[in-house]
Amino acid sequence: MDGMSVPAELALLLETWPRPDQDEQAFPFVTVDEDGYPHVMLLCTAELLATNDRAAILVAVASVNSRANLARNGIATLIAADGAAAHYAKLRVRDTEEHEHFTVYTCQLANYKRDSLGIPLRPMDFHATQQVAENERWAATRMALTQRVKDIG
Repeated sequence: MDGMSVPAELALLLETWPRPDQDEQAFPFVTVDEDGYPHVMLLCTAELLATNDRAAILVAVASVNSRANLARNGIATLIAADGAAAHYAKLRVRDTEEHEHFTVYTCQLANYKRDSLGIPLRPMDFHATQQVAENERWAATRMALTQRVKDIG
């Protein structure tokens, strides 16, 4: 796969698993709607994973609107923060894998920017619960992402 490697500090942010009853980072994932406007959804680490070789970011998307946007133009932006910097990853879809309630997208990093002013930065977060995990099918999405990593190397 051509393109940039996923920076290690971004890949590390995507590795963790949401912990019950803990605050976890919410990652804005922005697609472009049919009218050319940004369409934002929030993802968590159960729905995001960098490949082992950091050649791609895998994204599990359940949102019908976001899936339609990705099918139409194949581009998105993922936003993350690590306390010291914001990470902006512009992505291009290279492959898709359909599942019952979601699609796994293999995305190449088309452009990346690490943005820091040297001031502390708090990421957007949410409180993880068992109910959220079940409603969002985290076990299924993470299993699909993990299997996809094994399949593509």
